[in-house]
Amino acid sequence: MSLSPRRLESLDALRGLTIAAMLLVNNPGSWSHIYWPLEHAAWNGWTFTDLVFPFFLFMVGVAMMYSIPKRQSQGASKKDLLIHVAQRAGALMLLGYWGSTWSRLFWTGQEDGILSWVLRVGFLLAMAGAVALLAGAENRRRWWVVLGAGLVLFVGAAVGLGWEDSLLTRIAGIRLPGVLVRIGWCYLLASGIWFLHPTKEGILRWIAVLLAVYMAFMLWVPIPGFGLPDLSMAFPTAETPVGELFSNWAFYIDYHVLGTHTWSARQLFNEAGDLIWSFDPEGFISTIPATCSVLFGILTGLWLRREEKTAEEKLNGLFVAAGWLMLAGLVLSIWMPINKRLWTSSYTVFTAGMALATLGILYHAIDMRGWRKWANPFVAYGRNAIFAFVASGMMATSLSLIRVGDSSLKAFLYASLPGGPQMASFLFGITFVAVWALVAWWMDRQKLYFKV
Repeated sequence: MSLSPRRLESLDALRGLTIAAMLLVNNPGSWSHIYWPLEHAAWNGWTFTDLVFPFFLFMVGVAMMYSIPKRQSQGASKKDLLIHVAQRAGALMLLGYWGSTWSRLFWTGQEDGILSWVLRVGFLLAMAGAVALLAGAENRRRWWVVLGAGLVLFVGAAVGLGWEDSLLTRIAGIRLPGVLVRIGWCYLLASGIWFLHPTKEGILRWIAVLLAVYMAFMLWVPIPGFGLPDLSMAFPTAETPVGELFSNWAFYIDYHVLGTHTWSARQLFNEAGDLIWSFDPEGFISTIPATCSVLFGILTGLWLRREEKTAEEKLNGLFVAAGWLMLAGLVLSIWMPINKRLWTSSYTVFTAGMALATLGILYHAIDMRGWRKWANPFVAYGRNAIFAFVASGMMATSLSLIRVGDSSLKAFLYASLPGGPQMASFLFGITFVAVWALVAWWMDRQKLYFKV
């Protein structure tokens, strides 16, 4: 049995399953009442939730080995492809920042004047125009007009407001890393590596070198003021001595490079209000091993596109590689623990094996056996993955900000669900996923696809 190197439905199904899982773990009814598999590991170790992000990066790499050859067959040069990759990465990053500012777009704080709303309209137009142009939308002249009009309105209103508005404050203090920002950077870096060494052997060397260097740096290079890194030390608290705040290089670099532009839940301030520690799980240095998650996907895509291999041989290769990678990740964890927050080398290898095994199961069920009907909702999710992620995040923010009596609409809905606190929280998340599954299904039926 042989399959043509067309786009695999199992890849769309895995992407849809991953996005559904991402929406589930990101949207509990209450963050205080969550079943443990739907939380990240507190520090070292892993849960179901810790598999979600590396799975998505892995699929970015697999998909690249279908999209890039297709564009090359249509006559695209290496320069054209690099420009396309850079633009797409930029669009993903802008979408991430769009989501980060959503809480101040329609919920303006104390401002309610006309200039505040002009500022927000201008911002929305400018962002929409920029994303559309970077994503390669048709009728580019129209989108240039949208971008220009948005910038004029935004800058004009900002000047009129004296550069004082909650939206401007939000933009000035925005979290620079993030999920979509990391996806954009990893996609860009992995693409650059692929264009430099577009062979299996070349990609393997890059993975080995990057993970080995990251591991050596994170374990054996002394940190100023602390000494050798200690990856057993988790997040510091207000009681942590100053000399123990920076127990690993990710903490040290994120604080000194990004400052307050990190995830606000991971910031510490002294009594004077000065920032003394910050960290971001999608931070600066851990982007290096995260890029290797994409490179593992590239290797998988190369394997699946080999026309001389039968489907059975491809399936066998997926499972054999999955087993070896999971074993290698566990062995590496003896020295460098599996840790999603630091995206350790052992975590990168182990989760790549898990992703391979999951893709193998779906490949066998959907592409080889033809068992497709059960997967249709997830395939629809996968075909509009970025839209579902961004728009659902905007919806989640809205539910938390819309007031119903003395609480939010989200709190009201959560309190209306049956069962104990954890069950109600879980039901809220499942309902959230189901609503967006219906949206994705309708968009798929209408052939509406949001491409970035």
